[in-house]
Amino acid sequence: MTEVNGLHLAYRGLVAGLAAGWVWVAIALAGLLAAGSDPLATTRGLGNGTAGSGLISALAVAQVTAGGIGLLFAYFFARYFTVRGTLATAAPAFALLCWFGAAYVVDGSWPMTRLAVMTFAALAYGVMLGGGVPTRGEVLRRVPPQSAGSPST
Repeated sequence: MTEVNGLHLAYRGLVAGLAAGWVWVAIALAGLLAAGSDPLATTRGLGNGTAGSGLISALAVAQVTAGGIGLLFAYFFARYFTVRGTLATAAPAFALLCWFGAAYVVDGSWPMTRLAVMTFAALAYGVMLGGGVPTRGEVLRRVPPQSAGSPST
């Protein structure tokens, strides 16, 4: 057993990732609307061809992905951060790394404004994730003090 409560850390990462996922969706939709493009155009292929079913499917995919990224970041990386500043720097970097991996799959088929909006949304997601994931000191197990008795009891 380690000194870090991994389940508590993973749960807090999942919750922070889900909350940050809604921020990502809001920024992406508002940014694409402000850029003059249809934010629901790419979601039509996810559902049964209608904008409504595609949006619901896209929200589900975004939440599963955002929660998974938050959980993975918290469980595998955040357990080593003891200072909030380094955690707040590492989370946006991790989110941008995940987004750049996804953007590589898109392979330049999106216009530059859409990529810029999505990159900004990923950066905001990372900032929210860094603020929501606890530091190492917040998830350490509290070991009860040893009694003065013999070591065998």
